[in-house]
Amino acid sequence: MATLGILIVAFAVVLASAVYATHIPVQCNDGADNDLDEKIDFPTDNGCSSALDNTESITLGYAHGCLTNGDELKDVFGNTNYQCNANSCIACVLMTEAGNWTTLLSKCNNLPPCGFNDGNGGVGGNTTIDSQPPNLTINNPIEGRIYNSRTVLLDLKVDEKSDIYYTDLVNGRGRWTRVCSDCLGYKRTRSFGEGLNSIQFKASDVIGNTAYKNISFFIDSMKPRILREEPKDGFTSGDFSIQFSEDNPERLFMTYGDVNPGFNVHEIDIDNECQLERGRYYCDTHINLSGYDGHEILYWVTLTDIAGTQTDSKKHNGLDVDTTSPVINSLTNTINKRYVNFVVNVTEENFDEANYSYIDTNGRTREGRLCSRLKDGICEKKLSFRPGHFDVSIQVLDKAGNSVGQVTSFDVV
Repeated sequence: MATLGILIVAFAVVLASAVYATHIPVQCNDGADNDLDEKIDFPTDNGCSSALDNTESITLGYAHGCLTNGDELKDVFGNTNYQCNANSCIACVLMTEAGNWTTLLSKCNNLPPCGFNDGNGGVGGNTTIDSQPPNLTINNPIEGRIYNSRTVLLDLKVDEKSDIYYTDLVNGRGRWTRVCSDCLGYKRTRSFGEGLNSIQFKASDVIGNTAYKNISFFIDSMKPRILREEPKDGFTSGDFSIQFSEDNPERLFMTYGDVNPGFNVHEIDIDNECQLERGRYYCDTHINLSGYDGHEILYWVTLTDIAGTQTDSKKHNGLDVDTTSPVINSLTNTINKRYVNFVVNVTEENFDEANYSYIDTNGRTREGRLCSRLKDGICEKKLSFRPGHFDVSIQVLDKAGNSVGQVTSFDVV
């Protein structure tokens, strides 16, 4: 099928290259329904611009065509309004909803030659004019797809030669970017912006029929970054902290264990175990490591974004596992005037420190360290107090962060 013309606003009827002419009555003031839309004359019929308008039909466009001897144009009523009586005729045709009419050749200036031909390949029959837009097929990008690169393949096809463009509906400010001209398709890469892309494509044939299609896709080309993992060495009871940066995190998990009893995977709930602050996620999670108590384990972190891009820890961290809390075997105090001597008997292989805290007679919290090492399982320290009643809390911690507490009470007089 031949191609379709550009939109117009005027109408006239003349001979095309001096062969044959047809007179058109003033349809917008003749009392007849000339375009069969059940609307008669100006101003009722919206195809009439005035009472002097020669057509009630809405103008669709112009086409510059080549006809051969015997080719003819017919209106909506089946009446011939132009016939080529020479070996070849060049006609400028005004296309309306009611039919096709010859008009001034100047109306088709700058239009492609032979924008149409007759419906039988140029040998007799009735001339048909393409009024349909191109059929635009978008094979890629795919609607809703997430891409991990800003360079995306454009795979487009049309069923007739067309000019293809696209515009960014979010940030394009109405500007159209040319994809290809006078083409039947396009299959090359183009660069698009990070994040959501809402794109409108248009394909216009040589006559000016235009098809539009919208498509949305997402680009996440930035690789996730794991910024910090704690602890990196030493001991763990199962508490871990992780920091990372990624605009669109999908999964965060830890692989941990040793050869015996084996490795496991723990997924961290990003929504509930992580907090986003100034573009960085801070995550705290706990893993039950009781099956590894007393063993050394390796662990590493893996982060995946919504585009499927994955990042692992730079190295595997080795830790000693201690899930057993210290044991306070006994806690005693001896009062000598304003001095109190505390003796704590502790069982803990990986002892870290013992601390104290209490409220003094002025209502203030007092706290400090009793000891940072044990001597034969004993932690001992003397503290001074003002007269009054005191409830002193003793906390014993190991190197993995496990702790146990006990309160001792006394009066100083």
